[in-house]
Amino acid sequence: MADSILFIMTKPPYGFEEFFAGARASLAMLASGIIGRSTLLLVGDGTLNAVATQDPGAVRMPSNIEAINDLADFEGEVYCIAVDLISRAGDVPVIEGVKLVDWDKARELVREHQMVTTF
Repeated sequence: MADSILFIMTKPPYGFEEFFAGARASLAMLASGIIGRSTLLLVGDGTLNAVATQDPGAVRMPSNIEAINDLADFEGEVYCIAVDLISRAGDVPVIEGVKLVDWDKARELVREHQMVTTF
């Protein structure tokens, strides 16, 4: 059994179920003890999930902010490709605990984890 998994999140916050499903799978694996380290890496349109000012109530969807905070409560990590976020949303505030990184760090994260999956 693997000790670590990296979830690469590529979809925007709302209108798709991938982020919510991937974040919850990450949390479930970590909370249940199936895995020791579970990490989210937000890339492309997936970086929009890191925006602190998103309003899920406006579209009547479950909160991705809550999903990220729940993961952090179990010591899960969330990384976001800064250049991808800036190109899509400009200089916006991000959810507390989300680490803005470059592509070199992203490649390092892929190498550090035993399993990698994409949502």
